[in-house]
Amino acid sequence: MNVAILGLGRFGAQLAAELVRTGVDVLAVDRDPERVNDIVQSVLLAAEGDVTDVDFLESISLNKYDTVVVAIGSDVATSVLVTLTVKQRFHLEHVVAKSSSAEHTRALELAGADVVVNPEKEAAVRLAHTLGSREISDYMSLSADYGIARVRAPHTADGRRIDDLDITNEYKVFLLARIRGDSVSFNPDLDEVVRAGDVWIIAGHDPDIRRLQE
Repeated sequence: MNVAILGLGRFGAQLAAELVRTGVDVLAVDRDPERVNDIVQSVLLAAEGDVTDVDFLESISLNKYDTVVVAIGSDVATSVLVTLTVKQRFHLEHVVAKSSSAEHTRALELAGADVVVNPEKEAAVRLAHTLGSREISDYMSLSADYGIARVRAPHTADGRRIDDLDITNEYKVFLLARIRGDSVSFNPDLDEVVRAGDVWIIAGHDPDIRRLQE
């Protein structure tokens, strides 16, 4: 898999670093030479240039990449223009674009973006669901009021079998996985005994998730 990232602000640079860490070949592009120099040693390829220039995009063989990420969130007009260009000119099948607002998201969708992400909105949602709770360490929204959460197993469950807890009926949530140290068990065996420090990945209605962690 290879990915081209157009724009090396905080989001683009962090995305590049994480992709490299997971073994993905990354082309990192920005018009700012300092941003390119900061990342050139860690990615497969780095290029300085104007991402609104079609000739420049052709010179870096953009059409050869599996995914192109338009990581330009602050300049709405530029991000929409670049998204439209890479979809229509290069006929790329998977274009991901960063959005900064609902209006920006709609414009990117109209420009042909296959996936639109809004990191600030997503971070705010996660914070809203974890703020003030020592038990919920991460959260991902599935819909308006359903989500997946990473929670510490209740201390009252220590030493008890998962089956005896009757989590689904008692709390109306689903236990998707158990994390114990570096070990991860998906759909854990109901005969498994809960240990102190276990972390659960659960899915359900937001009020039920909060009730479990309480």
